[in-house]
Amino acid sequence: MEESSGEVREERDEISLIVEELIQLSVKGSMVVPNSKPTLICTVWTEKPYNSESFRAQMKNIWKTRKKFEIQMVGQYLFLIIFYLEEDLETIMERRPWLFCKSIILFDRLIQTVERD
Repeated sequence: MEESSGEVREERDEISLIVEELIQLSVKGSMVVPNSKPTLICTVWTEKPYNSESFRAQMKNIWKTRKKFEIQMVGQYLFLIIFYLEEDLETIMERRPWLFCKSIILFDRLIQTVERD
């Protein structure tokens, strides 16, 4: 909260991101809000630090999908994977487990607002 000339005003942390191909993710405070496309939220289950760009590059290289997909970083080691086809999302989920640097990648379908930690 910010106090100015006797009046109290609450600041809101609201950001709207428009990424390649008009993929939109709204981040309000510490909330991740789903968009209309089939989306997974994921992280790599490890305590070791890793290069997020390497993660993105490797997933784009090994996942064979019919249409392209986007990987957005929405927190420290927290990613949204946005697909253009529901079938591509289903294929990725069916072929689990996926590994990155010998650590398992944890996925969940993003269908409701999620709080980031």
